[in-house]
Amino acid sequence: MMTLIPSHLDGHVAILETDLGRRFRLLSSTGSQRFRIKYCGTLLAEHGLIVGDEVPSLVVAQAVDTGEEIVIFDEGRHGYNAMFVDEYNPAVLAARRAQTIFSHAGHNEFSVEIEVIDNIDWDDEQDDFRDDSGTLRLIGGAEISAERLRADGFDALGIVVITDDGQRLDIVDEELA
Repeated sequence: MMTLIPSHLDGHVAILETDLGRRFRLLSSTGSQRFRIKYCGTLLAEHGLIVGDEVPSLVVAQAVDTGEEIVIFDEGRHGYNAMFVDEYNPAVLAARRAQTIFSHAGHNEFSVEIEVIDNIDWDDEQDDFRDDSGTLRLIGGAEISAERLRADGFDALGIVVITDDGQRLDIVDEELA
């Protein structure tokens, strides 16, 4: 079975083996695996997780070698809820800036793994999102293909950053459906 890559990560990941969902290692366009993490949201001190507060969270990886920025999670646009349940003001989404740099114990450069979990039976559910003409539509009205629905309609997401000394830190752990 082919592993579906979420469209916002296409071209920026290597597929990793997993038993649960789809797991990826983030890569820059040059193949680099070293990133600084920038975010818009709240860092829960007791858990170290980035979450949305009054606006949906936004997490960006910036490649250390080139400065290239890759949006690795946008709570306002990625996953089942953003696609089919929650509507956000486009101006609010556009105004967010991922400017806070994530650091932990003196580390601010990491490799990144992303895991998306799919517990949705799209064969049964996709008809719920068809309009009268049979076209699949997002909550905001945009048309979506069945392939993109399956790739992007994940219902949970986790992001782990890994320090040079191998310490793994969960920075995003979201239920999205």
